[in-house]
Amino acid sequence: MKTFNLVLTIFFSLNFSYTQEINAKIIVNSESINQTNSSVFKNLEISLSNFINNSSWSNVNYSEFEKVDLNVLLSITSYSNNSYVANIEFQASRPVFNSSYSTPIFNYQEKNFQFDYVEYEPIIFKNNQFESKISSLLAFYINIIIGVDHDSFVLNSGNYFYDISKNILNYTNQSNISGWNSSHNGGKLNKFWLIEYLTSNDSNEFSNFLFNYHVNGLDLMHSDILSAKTNIATSISSLKSLKRRNPNSILIKILFDSKSDEIKDIYSGGSFFDVSNLVSDLNYLSPFLSNKWNSIR
Repeated sequence: MKTFNLVLTIFFSLNFSYTQEINAKIIVNSESINQTNSSVFKNLEISLSNFINNSSWSNVNYSEFEKVDLNVLLSITSYSNNSYVANIEFQASRPVFNSSYSTPIFNYQEKNFQFDYVEYEPIIFKNNQFESKISSLLAFYINIIIGVDHDSFVLNSGNYFYDISKNILNYTNQSNISGWNSSHNGGKLNKFWLIEYLTSNDSNEFSNFLFNYHVNGLDLMHSDILSAKTNIATSISSLKSLKRRNPNSILIKILFDSKSDEIKDIYSGGSFFDVSNLVSDLNYLSPFLSNKWNSIR
């Protein structure tokens, strides 16, 4: 697996040796609009794929097996004269040690995203300068996804990438681009608050959860199922302090949007495990999923 303990000083090197970290599959869905020239959407799909898969997002060496698998669904809801409105959904997963299983680490959807794209023009991104709405948005979420992936292997190793995403948000806001401020979509479930909490004290519990759930939980399943289940349950319980401090935390929402089905599957069958405390914790942390939690036996 990734040897991050060669420590994260490499992150701060000024002379990077980059490799691709993302294995992305992009789908552009234009079925909801009436447009006879479908080639523009296919070329958009190709441009997005080239931008994500052929860009280097860090200086950590990833083997093919270790790459983050990312599915991006861009559903076009409006199109006119190179201007688009779309819903975009990210689903990312990382491999589990000693298995063929990939675990979801980030599921998130942003609605009514507005951007411009001229057919055949490349998508360009620069770290400290706004280039386009689509490159800023993709780079923002990809750095978060890589940060989450890193946190799931080494404690607090995602902070570097969260800081990059915060920088993208800051300079995009300075360019007066809509959709990046704190009130976007009328609440705290937007990208402003997502990165605000990822770069605050709330990120400590988030990172601890990611590390313990994956390294001390899923990655241990191949050798000690009972210990793995115990550690996963403990990691879930540790989120209660974050819930008490921030009852509507977007971080908790993202975790359970990504992990709820997996958690249910882990504790439904197999070796005996007393799930009473776990179910109580899950109902406290994510009461809207109570039907799912209460089906765990």
